Amino acid sequence: MPICQRDCPGACSLIIEGNELRGDPGHPVTRGFACKKAKNFMRYYRERRVLYPHLRVGDGFERISWEEALSMISDRLKYVIENYGPEEVLVYNYSGTTGLINYHYPLRLFNAIKATLVKHTLCDEAGELALELHFGSKYGAFPEDMERAKLLVIWGADLSSTSIHAYRIAADLRSRGEIYVVDPRVTKASMLGKHLRPKPGTDTLLAAGVSWYIINEFGVDSGFIEKYTEGFDHYASLISKYNPDLVERLTSVSKKEIRDLAESYSELKPSVTYIGKGVQKTKYGAEAVRLISLIPALVGVHRGFFYSNSWRDFDIDYLEASHLGSGRKVNMLDVPRLLADGKFKFIYIYNSNPAATLPNAALFRKGMMRKDLFKVVHEVVWSETAKLADIVLPATSMLEQDDFVASWWHQYFGYSRKVMEPMGESKPNWWVTNELAERMGLEWLKEDPMDAIRRALSKSRMIKNFEEILNKPYVKLEYPPKDLYQTPSGKIEFYSKIAEELGYSPLPVVAWEEADDDYPFRLITSAVPGNTSSQDLIGLSQDFIHMNALDCEKMEINDEDRVILESKYGRVTGIVKIDNSVPEGVIWTRRSAIMLDGFINDLITDEKQQINGGNCLNSTRVRVSKVR
Repeated sequence: MPICQRDCPGACSLIIEGNELRGDPGHPVTRGFACKKAKNFMRYYRERRVLYPHLRVGDGFERISWEEALSMISDRLKYVIENYGPEEVLVYNYSGTTGLINYHYPLRLFNAIKATLVKHTLCDEAGELALELHFGSKYGAFPEDMERAKLLVIWGADLSSTSIHAYRIAADLRSRGEIYVVDPRVTKASMLGKHLRPKPGTDTLLAAGVSWYIINEFGVDSGFIEKYTEGFDHYASLISKYNPDLVERLTSVSKKEIRDLAESYSELKPSVTYIGKGVQKTKYGAEAVRLISLIPALVGVHRGFFYSNSWRDFDIDYLEASHLGSGRKVNMLDVPRLLADGKFKFIYIYNSNPAATLPNAALFRKGMMRKDLFKVVHEVVWSETAKLADIVLPATSMLEQDDFVASWWHQYFGYSRKVMEPMGESKPNWWVTNELAERMGLEWLKEDPMDAIRRALSKSRMIKNFEEILNKPYVKLEYPPKDLYQTPSGKIEFYSKIAEELGYSPLPVVAWEEADDDYPFRLITSAVPGNTSSQDLIGLSQDFIHMNALDCEKMEINDEDRVILESKYGRVTGIVKIDNSVPEGVIWTRRSAIMLDGFINDLITDEKQQINGGNCLNSTRVRVSKVR
């Protein structure tokens, strides 16, 4: 039985009926319901496939054999290492598949040769560290906690697009609990409950305002604060600076709305706050995650948040062979500029399509055009990145490979079995790097992936035994108790000692972004129900630019007019869709949207947050002009 390996919290167990993928009705969380992305996979699986190894010849590609491809790649790797050093080899990977083997195992080769790897910063990593600063680790509420909650706060997430199973739980909860949705946009999820619409980028202020009412009017749970936390007095002093009048003025959320939410937190327990990834993708996004996650602690709820439950005690170091040592890492946000500036002589890309998904994507594509950069892309389909490669290798899809898959939301983990033979000459990620290792004299790196994963899981306290995973559709991982905190004090630290040691502010920073007269619109991108970033672009010619009617009226822009969007990074042309679900001063598109002459990511900022070098995608500023 396959398990969905896309970058999604569901990790759905799937069954195949004819030519369709359906959800497994026996799964305790997903319960037989599969999203549009899974249902469309069979089409994606067949169309645009890379079926054989290909070599660039002029402006096109010619088919070559695997032996020819592997020999050319290994020869070039040896040449670059000998003449320029291993640090001139860059490996770029991400979450095109979330299976443990095909995500982690290929890094064995590159750790052994001391290649440069990327530090993953495009998604939730800054927010994960933000949680670790105060709670010691990032795990929080699980689906069953949502089902039992009396209060659900959905902060910066459109669950109908990003987590349909959480959306189902929220929809069921309406009849017996209370729901608040914090989101500048009107979405399907925002209609589930009371909708607060703060100005984008003011989440730290709103969280501070809610905390102000709890601390100063409704009262904290003093017994909980005394027993399970440290540093509350410092935190209360910080929050005292953000009174309701200030917060209302800067966020545009009324004092009554803020007070009502604070009162609900105080009276309705247990509660769960579902923190969306979009909240974190701003200049002060990690700080917002810190402040939002600490609200439940004020009212006596252990880990009353969900953000990412991907904390696991698996021996990933062994799976990646990072115990052998590794080269340096570069923030993936820096990759476009590094490539354009002539850095690196060899790049190996798998599980990712950075030509469409990286911020400042046009600069990345420019860097990939360099003649002195040897480019290898292992990919399922002819993606935008594959088309820039010197050698393109055919990769297996999730239905054509064995792997082990864990969710970053629920606790269920399973063995995803291959259900189809690979199309053409497709090979899994681990196979390619094993073959390259042999050609480079590193045969000792090769290990049967099943043996490697067995060893990586053998010491885990979250799994009873490995054989159980092989013999059951899924097993439930055992997480540490929610009242166990892995901080230096063993408590929730409002004043974080870990942050202090890392050079960050020990207290969350309440900050917001000022207007920019040169680029007056904020550009926000987010997920939609039918597409997973750039993985499902079949049949799409272009996306709309969504703008509020009042903004369009001021600029004399009509529905379906062509406009130019311009940021400090580039410009694209697109077609306007007048859409009042988008607030004034904001432009919204689908994530990795296709424009008439490029990608929306050509405009996206590569600026970094202070915490963990995280991205600021949703802090991008643009200006708009009508095409005359």
